[in-house]
Amino acid sequence: MGSTRTDAGEDRLTEQLPEEALELVAFLTRSEHRLRVLDLLDGGERTREELRQGTSVTRVTLSRILGDLTDRGLVAADATGDSYERTDYGDLVYRDVVRLLGTAAVGQAYPGVVERLPTERFDFDLRCLADGTHITGEHADPVAGARAVADAAREASECEAVVGTFTSLPMYAFEEAVAAGEEPDCTVVFDARVTKTMLTDPRLREKWQQIEAANETTVYYGVDDRVPYTVDLVGGDTVFITVDRDREGGFDVIRCGHPEVVAWARRTVEEHRAAATPLAELSVNE
Repeated sequence: MGSTRTDAGEDRLTEQLPEEALELVAFLTRSEHRLRVLDLLDGGERTREELRQGTSVTRVTLSRILGDLTDRGLVAADATGDSYERTDYGDLVYRDVVRLLGTAAVGQAYPGVVERLPTERFDFDLRCLADGTHITGEHADPVAGARAVADAAREASECEAVVGTFTSLPMYAFEEAVAAGEEPDCTVVFDARVTKTMLTDPRLREKWQQIEAANETTVYYGVDDRVPYTVDLVGGDTVFITVDRDREGGFDVIRCGHPEVVAWARRTVEEHRAAATPLAELSVNE
């Protein structure tokens, strides 16, 4: 059975779309070479030879592709006819098609998870996640993903995190590393909900205070806003994105080492850290 729509207008979406719009999407997605040409033009103007080398197609095929893209207003040639660039319209279409393909790729890679990913907070191409690993999907244990994050953090030399879906396993792993004298360089920013838990739960409060005392530095911070996920950047090159399961309990965790995802994770931690307050200072004010 199909899903029930709450807005009757959505049922008529495809009926309202001009046939030319549907044809354009089909035209682009039927050929990887057409999208590849648009992708190569993402960095600006390119010559025919640069495009040919980037697509590995024949000159005849490239001419046909460029002609088709030009006819549809997606690219434009310079006065010599030897160099091409995307039009403003081509930029808009390209970004939307790439996002569509990214959503489809991630949906295929992580069925049942993609709708819970905070994609509005991602500034990278979703296709970057498609080559990652759905850790929880490999195990029956609902906290298997959290264990994987904890194990990775325990063995890494550095770890940065923004935490909105809390499990205590990484904290205990860090405590063990501190006790063994092998503590990583660690920065953890809790969102508003988890910060409240850290300040009001006597057991957890004692735990993070002991870790900071043993480490002789500030590790844990709090922010005022709510974060609907957890992102851990471990070892500077591996990202774990954690989201709560809706009904079953536990977490879904995606592990990914794509450079764009790593760069996003680093920016995310830095932005939240800049707006955060050490838990120790917040604790004094409690």
